[in-house]
Amino acid sequence: AAFGGNGVGIKPMTAFSYMQNAFNHVASGDIIYFVGKITEQLVTPVQVFDVTVVGCGNRPRHADAAPLGSAYAAATWAAPASPTSGQALCRVLQQGWKFVNILWAGSAGCASLELVRNAASGDDERDASHVEVVGCRFAGVNSTDSAIKFGSTSYTEIVNNAYIHDNDFQGCATAIKEHSASLQYRCQISNNVFISNTNDVVVGGYFLHVLNNVMSLAPTSCLKLDGGTGSNQVHGNYLPGAYTDGTLYNAG
Repeated sequence: AAFGGNGVGIKPMTAFSYMQNAFNHVASGDIIYFVGKITEQLVTPVQVFDVTVVGCGNRPRHADAAPLGSAYAAATWAAPASPTSGQALCRVLQQGWKFVNILWAGSAGCASLELVRNAASGDDERDASHVEVVGCRFAGVNSTDSAIKFGSTSYTEIVNNAYIHDNDFQGCATAIKEHSASLQYRCQISNNVFISNTNDVVVGGYFLHVLNNVMSLAPTSCLKLDGGTGSNQVHGNYLPGAYTDGTLYNAG
């Protein structure tokens, strides 16, 4: 169940049954609250900015209906039964979106959250910059993709000023990564916990801040930042080995 602004679906008792319906009605500055389990692969609407999507419940966890009543106190965004390979659970197209307290459970070959930007301008620009992801949990169904991905084949410009903080990333192929050579500019990745991922953060960044994260115990790579242009600030992260070994940490 989801409900948003713009005069439709604004009460829990008349909530939308699908997040797509909420996206169809949402306006800039609205807040969408949801409970239960979304099983959709969606793209945020164009020319809609600064929307907050909030999963209800105390901690982001699976919203399966056992035990009785548990679906009303949890919020999960998962892949449909037959997901489209290569399509994220949610692709963000405009600036200022925020995602809070959601368990993301993507499927093999599908990123959970995809942040993109094209080369257009004005009303034709698609740009997920200034996105914020906070208090979410990304579960490890992403066996061949990532939890959060910057860029895609058709969106090759640089997303900037993303703020990814206080999330859990568990059992992902790569928790946070770039598509091809899509760089990240002035983004902050801080206070996250990475658990049992194959790779934690694999991005080409510049003026990137990676601060106070707890990395996986035995990954292929904890922080792989080569491919960017440098000027990154990397401080206070907990790695299961040396910052300088060239495997767990690659400064670039």
